[in-house]
Amino acid sequence: MYSIYKTFNKITEKFYIGKQYKNYAHYLGSGKLLRKAIDKHGKDNFTKTILEDRLTAKQASIREQYWIAKTGALGNQGYNMNEGGTGGDNSKHIDYANRKIKYNTKGMKQYWDSLSQEQRTNLHRRQAMARSKGWYVSKVNSTKETYVQNIAEWCDKHGIDKSMPTGLNNPNSRLFQKQTKGWRIRRSDMPKLKLYVNNQHKSTVNIGKGKTWRLKDGKRVWITV
Repeated sequence: MYSIYKTFNKITEKFYIGKQYKNYAHYLGSGKLLRKAIDKHGKDNFTKTILEDRLTAKQASIREQYWIAKTGALGNQGYNMNEGGTGGDNSKHIDYANRKIKYNTKGMKQYWDSLSQEQRTNLHRRQAMARSKGWYVSKVNSTKETYVQNIAEWCDKHGIDKSMPTGLNNPNSRLFQKQTKGWRIRRSDMPKLKLYVNNQHKSTVNIGKGKTWRLKDGKRVWITV
């Protein structure tokens, strides 16, 4: 028997609708865009939900098309690349150079019309977050990093100025690769940070102990006394 499933990305909240023969828990789908996302984010960041089961092959093809249209899986939040019903990777039929991609606009419109204004606003927000680069944060005394998608929200939560992540990742800034309020922040496309060493408060009390200034060739130099 066949089933219809939904694979969900916990980081970007994008999803994939597919059909399968029997229910293999480890199988998340074979869509080209989905496989790239799994390689990028890791299998542990995806969940799988069975939408329907105990279907014949013909029923599964029909219901797969239904769920793809109902959920808007061909839109920006979906990994599906065709209307379903046949299976397989149809990416070779897509002209990427000229962006001639055939979307199921009727299904997308139905899905959009079913959303409230608040749901539409949240959807736009999630889509914007998915397009943005993620961030990694860590404490100054640790190299263990935590992934953060919405860095502005994270800064609000931790009382950090929202301009700091940009400064900490700008090689031309005096803040580059430093810390703020005990935190280090790295953009996901930047190299991993080494353990932080704070040279700001290094003691200078004994720097001149046992020495004094003298003029030598018209210049002031340290000499031992």
